[in-house]
Amino acid sequence: MNQREEDASVTGNLPPNASAMNTAAPVDEALARLMKIRREDELAKDLTCFQPGQPLGTIRFIATGDSVHVAQWLTLFAQTQTFVEIETANPVEPFENECFSIRPILPRWIKKAPMSLRYLLSGLVMRFRGPRSSDEIFHAHCASGNGFAAWLSGRRYIIGVYGTEVFGAHERGFAYRWLLRQILQGAERIQVASTECVKILIEQYEIPPELIYCFHLGLDGKTFHGASDIERAHLRQKAGLPLNEPIWTVNRRTHPHYRTREVIQGFFKFCDSGGQGRLVLLCGESQADYMQGVRELIEQSRFRDRVTFIERMLPHAEVAAWLKLSDFGISVPKTDMLSVSTYQALGCGAVPILSDLESYNQLRPCRAIRWMNRFEPSDFAEMFAETANAWPTPHAMWREESIRFAEDGFSAENAIRDIAAFYLGVPLRKEGLAKWAA
Repeated sequence: MNQREEDASVTGNLPPNASAMNTAAPVDEALARLMKIRREDELAKDLTCFQPGQPLGTIRFIATGDSVHVAQWLTLFAQTQTFVEIETANPVEPFENECFSIRPILPRWIKKAPMSLRYLLSGLVMRFRGPRSSDEIFHAHCASGNGFAAWLSGRRYIIGVYGTEVFGAHERGFAYRWLLRQILQGAERIQVASTECVKILIEQYEIPPELIYCFHLGLDGKTFHGASDIERAHLRQKAGLPLNEPIWTVNRRTHPHYRTREVIQGFFKFCDSGGQGRLVLLCGESQADYMQGVRELIEQSRFRDRVTFIERMLPHAEVAAWLKLSDFGISVPKTDMLSVSTYQALGCGAVPILSDLESYNQLRPCRAIRWMNRFEPSDFAEMFAETANAWPTPHAMWREESIRFAEDGFSAENAIRDIAAFYLGVPLRKEGLAKWAA
């Protein structure tokens, strides 16, 4: 499929004339996306380790069966020859295709048990079942759930750590922090997505630096890529959005951690001072009470028609469509890893507006990115005014630089090479974004 055909298919997924308050019921897009994964053209063919009979010909996960993060890993592995076996503590139906299989660890009759108990029982089942190979190693997706099961199993494991597990550990009880330390120190290697998380693992959990692998999972360039001006105009028309005003999209979930309320208040202040433009909120997995407050804030404003509110989970094609029609992508969390949402915006040409976090240091060579270090509504109003003044120029130049930066540094092939290094325990490559830092 060429780029024009692909853009047409993405356009078809964007709701025509999207209303200011979209309240469609959420659907399990993550699970549906997982089931659609199929074998693709092979990347990094020189990596023979992924071929049948080689060290990574089969990869074993302990993971949540319908996780969007797991789907991202599986999509990458579908571009190699490996087969992934997923064992899960979640109550899911078995599934298998040419790329991967999913098998629940526990019997169906205890499917109503709480997840904390399911992780514990899963670890014990794995510990006492059948003989084990000394070469067998599991990849646990997250430390505090699947990592707990892996630690209890007594088997060799590596871990992919999510930022919230370590960034927010100080807010949890002593038992959680003690257990997290045991799980992390029991892992043979740990994958993270930010230098800030690396620092915490070394300083607070005494993990040797050589066991920590910091890399991203790449960008799905078939979905998240730039669009022509004609295609962007068509996407805006289908969404009922103007062609002659800047559009900002918040591509993080509606939650206090992502300062959604302050962003909206700042946008309304900007509008009240005569500013022109539209704000799109891709709400994702929102916090119910916070979402209600955000909804009321919008409904009570005389500028409510300038906010497009998408209150449901979206498949990647629809997220990409919103980002392609946008001029800016807002992501201002209080803490974060190097989230895929940031380079999805880059790849689509929605110039990122980001919190000034250490986790985002890898993005600093991109001169197009706008940084924020103050987050009151008045600060967001100032940001909206400054970025609106830069539209359409020099924004057009920023947009092109964002796309090039994403293509150079966040390719799927680079991600596959980093994953191979992580699994094999060899040093990461030192390429990618280095030229932008010169």
